[in-house]
Amino acid sequence: MISTIATGVLILLMFGMGMGLTLDDFRRVVKIPKAAFAGLLGQLLLLPLLGFTLCASLGLTGEVALGVMLLTLCPGGVLSNLFTLLARGDVALSVTMTSISSLVTVFTLPIAMNLSMLYFSDSSTQLSLPLIKTALQIMVITIIPVSLGMLIFRRAPAFAQRARHWVRWGCMVFLPLVIIGVFMQNDGVWFTHFLQLGALTITLNVLSIILGLSLGKLAKLNAKQTRTLSIEVGAQNAILGVTIAISPFLLNNAKIAMVPSLYGVTMVATLAIYVALSNRLQNRVSADAL
Repeated sequence: MISTIATGVLILLMFGMGMGLTLDDFRRVVKIPKAAFAGLLGQLLLLPLLGFTLCASLGLTGEVALGVMLLTLCPGGVLSNLFTLLARGDVALSVTMTSISSLVTVFTLPIAMNLSMLYFSDSSTQLSLPLIKTALQIMVITIIPVSLGMLIFRRAPAFAQRARHWVRWGCMVFLPLVIIGVFMQNDGVWFTHFLQLGALTITLNVLSIILGLSLGKLAKLNAKQTRTLSIEVGAQNAILGVTIAISPFLLNNAKIAMVPSLYGVTMVATLAIYVALSNRLQNRVSADAL
């Protein structure tokens, strides 16, 4: 039941994202190659390495480590575009990174997740993901809904704009049900580790934001692009991680879903604080310049 709801919410989210995309959002990577490359490097390579380093340094194994790795292998989420807008970042760059990473992770996630399971699985967690089947499953729940949304946006832009609003609100209503359902599936085990898992996801939130900021600085991007990278690298598609973890066709392990589920909550709180502090700093700099 929870798996079905999670899959439905994810498909709706991706469909809603597609209703705001055009082919220009994918072509933009050629127009801003340095910013796009830096962002995708951080999201697709450095973020999983950060997750691996965090798990290895803390001695994490089993479902918790696999939950962290699954999360860092997911593409950017729809919320990253919203937080980029609130932070006065480069929304076009954010949309481009989200769309490109969603395409690439269809192929990279199954490979990297299998390697993670080889390294972090313990005696109670012996899992594997069939590469082609997993790639096809992810394509069905991400790429196909996005493509359908883009088609509707192209054919009926006014309808798509109205529908996108309701799709997002509908998902926001059902998303808490998914998170509660995942926690209930684990027979309350999550509650005994709530503080540890919460601290873990917040640490990942903060480190990933710092990673994005550092990449922007190293690439000598402008302030708006640097803020965008910090949010895009710092906001992963948690619902995709949950769906892959609990899907009976993929991992079928609710315990692995605990980290991405809790991350979905702490990510919103952490990014809200970060955006508020960022905007306050921008206002102060603007006032000093007058």
